[in-house]
Parts: sequence; structure tokens; C-alpha cells
Amino acid sequence: MTEILLFKGTALLYLLAMGAFFIYLVLLKDVYARVAPFILLAGFVLHTAGLASQIARNGFPVVTDLHEALSVYSWLIVGIYLLVQVKYRLTVLGCFVAPLAFLMALAGLAVGPGGGELPPGLRTSWLYIHVTLAFLGNAVFALAFAVSLMYLVQESRLKTKRMTALYKLLPSLERLDRLNYTFLVWGFPLMTLGIITGSLWAGFYWGAYWSWDPRYIASVITWLLYAALLQGRITAGWRGKRAATLTIVGFVVVLGYFLWGDAVFPSRHAGNFE
Repeated sequence: MTEILLFKGTALLYLLAMGAFFIYLVLLKDVYARVAPFILLAGFVLHTAGLASQIARNGFPVVTDLHEALSVYSWLIVGIYLLVQVKYRLTVLGCFVAPLAFLMALAGLAVGPGGGELPPGLRTSWLYIHVTLAFLGNAVFALAFAVSLMYLVQESRLKTKRMTALYKLLPSLERLDRLNYTFLVWGFPLMTLGIITGSLWAGFYWGAYWSWDPRYIASVITWLLYAALLQGRITAGWRGKRAATLTIVGFVVVLGYFLWGDAVFPSRHAGNFE
């Protein structure tokens, strides 16, 4: 199918972008700082075309299986990074985003289309709003995760006094901590709205706003973790290494359940909407 070729091209461009970002890390040449985001943008455009082709084939936007979920997730991560790059000129962040986008795109191709179809009763605006908000929140948390990794790397180099070229390339600890907080402030409301709209949709379709579904439980646990982190930052002054570490833990929970949760703990979100 056309979209499969587009997705293969997307994965290739994400791989090339990853290589360009890594060369930039090693050589610190400005030309690679300009080329790498451009290649990533080209991959994003191709990715957008693939998703548009998929929607045109299905007749509606849908994320019914892991292949489609990984594709949409990596697309959002890259798209948000490109917006961040325009505002903050944080090229080095792409060194973390490009590998993540490539691995998710590659995993999506390896899984392959599931061929799942969405029942007509679920083709409502509530579902699309819920999925969009939830995925946007998780994508923003992915960038918070990348920034937190950068913070820990930079802090480690400062402690060991290894003032290498990478130290000069990475932003200051203060700026990284501020970016982490900014991403958390954006991601948390999106996640919250995603949970609320998901609950409303469940009440409309299944007749109950809450059930002890594993996805529900994992979402609430993750929400509580990020809520505690934000509360700690606002009221208790949590910053630096503690905030970065908790951000990483939160995203590992999000990503872990996203990839393996439905396989270990089957739920309605696993494609069974009956």
C-alpha cells in the first residue's frame, strides 16, 4: 500500500536525521546543525503524507492497533520538537528525539498493520478528541524526558569536571530545568483532559465513566506521579536532579504501558471495543 512505502521512507529519513545529529555531536559543525533538523522535517512531511493516505483509505482517523499508535506517537513527538526548535533553537535536543522517532517508526513497521476496524458507534468526535489530547500529552512528556536526560548528562559532567565539547554543546542546567518545567506544565493539562474526555467517552459508549480496566489504572497512576512532581516543583521547590529523575520515571511508565501494557494486561484499548 502507498502508506507503507511512505512510512518506510519516513523511517529512512528519521535514521538519516539521527546520523546527522550524531555527527553534529562529534564534529560540532554548524552545517550539521542546519542539515539535521531539515532532514527530520523532510521525514515529518513524508510521515504526514503517510498518515493522510491512511486516513483517506479508512475514511476516518483511527488508532486501532500498535502499528498505528506508534506511527501517530512518533509523528507528534517530531512535530512538537520542530516547533520547539523554531522557538528555542535547541538543536541538541534532536539528538534524543531523532533516535526515539526512528525506533518507534521502525517498531511500527516491524509490527505491521493490524487491520483493525473501528465500530461505527465509536466514530465520534469524543474518541478523536480523547486520543488527540492523550497522545499530545504523552508526546510533550517525551520531550520532557529527553530534556531530563540531557540534564543528568550535563550534571554528571559538571560533577566530574569533564569539560568536553559536549559540555559546551548542552544548555546550562538552569535552562534545562526550566524547559523541563515548561514541558510538564504543558503536558499535564493535556494528559488530564485526555483522561477526562476518555472517561466521558466511556460513559457514553459503555455506560460507565470508570472501570477497573488496566489502561484506566495505569493512566491514573501516571497522572498521580506527574501531579506529585508538579506539586513538588511548585510548593516544595523540587528542581534539578530530583525533578529530572522523576520525569524520566514517569515517562518510562508511560512508554512501558504504551508498548507492552495491552499484551500483559489485556484491556478494551487493545482493540476489543465490544
